[in-house]
Amino acid sequence: MKPTVHQIESILAAAVELGSEAERHQFVERVCAGDVNLRRRVDELIDNHFRAGNFLESLAPDFLATVEELAGARSGSVIGAYKLLEQIGEGGFGVVFLAEQQQPVRRKVALKVIKPGMDTRQVVARFEAERQALALMDHPNIAHILDGGETASGRPYFVMELVRGIPITRFCDENHLPVRERLELFVAVCQAVQHAHQKGIIHRDLKPSNILVTEQDGRPLVKVIDFGIAKALGQQLTEKTLYTNFAQLIGTPLYMSPEQAQMSGLDIDTRSDIYSLGVLLYELLTGTTPFDKERLRVVGYDEMRRIIREEEPPRPSTRLSTLGQAVATVSANRQSDPRRLSQLFRGELDWIVMKCLEKDRNRRYETTNGLTRDIQHYLHDEPVQACPPSAWYRFRKFARRNKRALATSALLGLVLLAACGAVAGSIGWAMRDREARRAVVVARFEQVLQESERLYWEGRLPEATAAARKARELLDSGGGGEELQRQLRDWLADLDMVARLEDIRLRWQDWVRPGALEYPEAFRSYGIDMDALAPAEAAARIVARPIRVDLAAALDLWAWRSRHAPARWQRLREAAAASDPDPVRNRIREVVARQDWATLRRLAESIDVGALPLSMLDLLGERLWESGDQTSAITFLRRVHQRYPGDFRINLALGHALFGATPRSLEDAIRYYTAAVAVRPESAVAYYHLGYALFRKGRVDESIAAYRRVIALDPQYPSAHQKLSGLLSMKGQLDEAIAVCRATPPGWSDNGERLARLLNDRAWQLSSHADPRARNPSYAADLASEAVTRQPTNGAYWETLGVARYRAGQWKEAVEVLERWAELNAPGHGAGSFFLAMAYHRLGKEKKARTRYDGVARWMDQAQSQNEQLRRFRTEAEELLGLKKMK
Repeated sequence: MKPTVHQIESILAAAVELGSEAERHQFVERVCAGDVNLRRRVDELIDNHFRAGNFLESLAPDFLATVEELAGARSGSVIGAYKLLEQIGEGGFGVVFLAEQQQPVRRKVALKVIKPGMDTRQVVARFEAERQALALMDHPNIAHILDGGETASGRPYFVMELVRGIPITRFCDENHLPVRERLELFVAVCQAVQHAHQKGIIHRDLKPSNILVTEQDGRPLVKVIDFGIAKALGQQLTEKTLYTNFAQLIGTPLYMSPEQAQMSGLDIDTRSDIYSLGVLLYELLTGTTPFDKERLRVVGYDEMRRIIREEEPPRPSTRLSTLGQAVATVSANRQSDPRRLSQLFRGELDWIVMKCLEKDRNRRYETTNGLTRDIQHYLHDEPVQACPPSAWYRFRKFARRNKRALATSALLGLVLLAACGAVAGSIGWAMRDREARRAVVVARFEQVLQESERLYWEGRLPEATAAARKARELLDSGGGGEELQRQLRDWLADLDMVARLEDIRLRWQDWVRPGALEYPEAFRSYGIDMDALAPAEAAARIVARPIRVDLAAALDLWAWRSRHAPARWQRLREAAAASDPDPVRNRIREVVARQDWATLRRLAESIDVGALPLSMLDLLGERLWESGDQTSAITFLRRVHQRYPGDFRINLALGHALFGATPRSLEDAIRYYTAAVAVRPESAVAYYHLGYALFRKGRVDESIAAYRRVIALDPQYPSAHQKLSGLLSMKGQLDEAIAVCRATPPGWSDNGERLARLLNDRAWQLSSHADPRARNPSYAADLASEAVTRQPTNGAYWETLGVARYRAGQWKEAVEVLERWAELNAPGHGAGSFFLAMAYHRLGKEKKARTRYDGVARWMDQAQSQNEQLRRFRTEAEELLGLKKMK
């Protein structure tokens, strides 16, 4: 059979990596397995490869140095904002450096850059896919991507957090972790992989060296790295072509799923990663992989693929018995003895591992969550989903492997009867087991739902929502009836409503954001139409909900904002009081309605902050602030903070109060805003206010980083775009400032004027730079033209456009534009006059040129102008008009 191109490429790529000619010879002989044509072709290519290398070595040393300088990054060089310190890793396509970020913060990072000579279209596409795959993900157990770009020579790179860890198997062995602690680490790996799967990313190369463990606060922290051969599910990760060629083996054989080894065109999905996770779990338990490493190393290419596709590995408990003397070391590393370890694996752990390693991917766990749940059930002594294969399944596998031995129908019939008997015997067991599992699911569901409710009452809304979603996963796994489903749907709707009310309130506090009048629609969609219902009826519906305190607090805020519409104010106050009959809270409502601020201060000083819900405490602090008594408001909020130091709303409220106080306390405000961000890292509002406080403190680079985070979290935050574009402009980064300003959503009133100003500033830069090499008059004219279109009465923009037209050699257009500028800016003294004089001269209008020049030169002399740029333009005009000779 004729060898395929990609089979040859795969063998060649592996062979040239070997260190000696003898090793290459042995490797090629083994993998070609007697195929003379394949062997001849590979030998020829290897010979050509090393001849090319010898040719390069024979070149002059100075030429080689030039080639190396152009080709690659090295320690000590700088890429973007990163100084390369040392090479710390190398993959098939990229080299990884330890690097130091210079600005805006100084820190160590890992920088991965594509190898010199590897920048084929496919490799670049795959490299960009890795960068974008990481950018999609935000999980504590996945190495974060921090930055990316291209080197000066056009080679792509990206920057990741530096993970100072060791492979998970080595970490477990060096620390002699028992099986339970290994399983807990493995759960973290599964959760990271599940996050990637939810983002549409398959890792496809999960193995210990890509799963590192470091320590954080004295506890192990798992980090999944290297999504270098990740594949997108249903989305395009890069505009460049990215595909896996037919018959090209992707992955590491020991951890490779049968469908990856098959190379049949079968689409690789998330279940391939589940297989690799099964191999990793097998190794964490037994200290070895399902297939022997040495065996896969020495067999030929096709035999290796056959083993992965067809052979069934032994169960972990069985594998221990084949380890010989090594079993003592394996057991010691797990703080156990061989006999007890084998008993520990036998049963559920065997079932879980072997379910992951099924050849038929339809029999594996459907999702990583399913695998995670089974590990957690095992750790909590609960029934697991995995179970041993049925007799019928075992028989089918046996029959498939032994077709000839089962040729006679009589023997086949006997075996079928035996199998059917086994199946029948297992049906009753299965039904009883199903009921037992259902009871466990219901009990676990109720426990998780109670945990969610507890978290809600503690003010930890994101955690409460996460727990509720975990309860949904339990029901989805089977065992929950319609009543439990309805109960969960109602609770999730309640939590969604609380989140919506909180978002509306935050938008109200941040007046530049749209959406401050969303309360009517929020209540209406929740089933309580405050415009259609009488206050008593609305209150009755609120009282029936477990989130009634938050609903009443929202009515309090809505009522306060509606106090200039007396009828609505009255209706909302009545509904709030009736739905929340607590005497202390209604006393506060009554005092606020009368705007009796002295009494409100006394109430704030005397109440037990532990007896009021956080929503009411937050409102009370806000009313104190609005009363004009900043000191009382801050004192009260500090007292609440002592009781609830981790509450998002209280930290944010304290940040607002200290920022707005007279005198302003910026350091304290930043501290509380930072705490709010730590509690709710997904809150765009908290990042926005942190960014503004940092800016007022003069910490501009940190402020820019905060505003970038705001826009990443909420692209519809207009004032964040405005402030970021302003800071970028201040730092001279005008192109990015313009891009940010263009992306500003509706809602910021002066955005058109701001964009015009940025366009004009950049156009002036590009047309008037002292160094002609830094000018780009055509692009400058485009930018200035847009600025003029947006603000046609601004003379400065016409002046910039005229200068750009002149620099571009468009003399007639320059005269038309600058004459318009002179009309708007009579008497038109400034740079525009010099350029108008020069444009007249270019068109042969010497009298007009001299008149215009004389006017502005006389003005400069009288004003004793020391403007360096004007003096440069004057010199340019004098030289062009020959005025120095005339004088």
